[in-house]
Amino acid sequence: MRSQLDVRLGEQVPQILHSPPGVVSLDAAEEAIELADAYGVCDGNPLAESQKITLRGAMGERADGSWAASRVADFGPRQGTGKSDKIAVRELAGLVLFGEKLLIHTAHEFPTANECFLRLVGLFENWDDLRKKVARIRYANGEQGIELLSGQRLKYRARTGGSGRGFAKADLVVYDEAQHLGREHLAASGPSKLANPNSQTWYAGSGGLPTSHVAWAIRRDALSGDAGRLAYTEMTAEKVSLVDGKIRSVRPDPYDVASWYQAMPGLGRWVTEESMRALLEEMGPDLFARECECVWDRELGDEGESIISAEEWASLVARSTAADPVALAFDVTPDRSSATIAAAGASTAEGHRVHVEVVKQDRGTGWVVPLLVQLAVARGPVAIVCDPAGPAGGLLSAAAAAGVEVTPVSAREHAQACGGLLDAVKAGDVSHIGQVPLSAAVAGAATRDLGDGAWLWSRKSSDVDISPLVAVTLAKWAWENAPVPEATASVY
Repeated sequence: MRSQLDVRLGEQVPQILHSPPGVVSLDAAEEAIELADAYGVCDGNPLAESQKITLRGAMGERADGSWAASRVADFGPRQGTGKSDKIAVRELAGLVLFGEKLLIHTAHEFPTANECFLRLVGLFENWDDLRKKVARIRYANGEQGIELLSGQRLKYRARTGGSGRGFAKADLVVYDEAQHLGREHLAASGPSKLANPNSQTWYAGSGGLPTSHVAWAIRRDALSGDAGRLAYTEMTAEKVSLVDGKIRSVRPDPYDVASWYQAMPGLGRWVTEESMRALLEEMGPDLFARECECVWDRELGDEGESIISAEEWASLVARSTAADPVALAFDVTPDRSSATIAAAGASTAEGHRVHVEVVKQDRGTGWVVPLLVQLAVARGPVAIVCDPAGPAGGLLSAAAAAGVEVTPVSAREHAQACGGLLDAVKAGDVSHIGQVPLSAAVAGAATRDLGDGAWLWSRKSSDVDISPLVAVTLAKWAWENAPVPEATASVY
């Protein structure tokens, strides 16, 4: 079996590579690589060439001896590029070779940070010459770190809004699991480097999420070819380019084994085709592509930019209605100057699964509950919903007093609804009739990040009234998640 693996090996040269300018020496990088191999950092094996490429880009020096790269970014499949190995090499070299005083390692989840901590601890405990340098090792939860007799410190933290505050003159800040990195995390730990003219920041992660705004910005910088002091490596099965400031991607077929070898430098070394096939079966093609081929999810619009293009939305206009039974949802503007009631149900248009439509949008809110009463009788909806945490929540008491049963939607369910509508648009599964208020809301809607890949439509960042979009989003979710009887020919 091993001889078969040796016939074919994963690609070693990153598909996306940006090197910082001004490099005159790779001595520091080569010394770090030699150090890593001497101590067996990579599970006792020599570093792969793909790992060396990242390290050489990261630790190239300028004529004055400072780092050419102030930012280092390394993205690739999980378990396939040895990202943790590279971070361990950089941190070990920082302590042993470069005399760096303060190194801060952060991760999205505590278990990830703790695993990296234990890995470095193992090196310092298993080698006599390294063990003699140690003053203490702190294991207490939230205080994990290695302190040397010289006063040098390597601290490990799970990222929170405040992690990294209180530290100054950091030589190195590592953001592991950078696909989850938010701007508030940067605000907490980034200033710790300000007083150090030769500090360096590392970002390491797998395929980006729709809400990975920090990672997307770095990737865009790398693709521009003019990113200044950025060292960027990405192993991916995507064919990626930058056109008019927007990232364009040709996505691979996850079932194409050749794409595995393009993205996974560890394939044929420490990863097998058999294990890849097993994961593809377990995870399905979409998650497999992101986690094992570093195929990034579609990027969400940011700062007022719509995530659904006008062309996409217009392509879904159809001579359609929603077959009964429908679900209804209502939403209100923050200043309560207008409100919207929307419906969703099985689409009567061929090729579309669900139809969404604005039933009524009008000034004020006094008309909403009376119309809901009428619709509840005439339409027998499977559900009437709203977000109680939003402006529409102010109508719940009036609806209850009128005998209208309204189902509140939680934040988690609201986020699922937003993602579900976006998925349906991308797949062409939803139809509408081109109503101007709804199309305007779609064109001008921005998003806000809830963390861990969840998001909502953002009233604050949008430059239009998005209540029609919020209402149809929730109505679609309610129709899909309520116990819907078989649709009849009755339409509205």
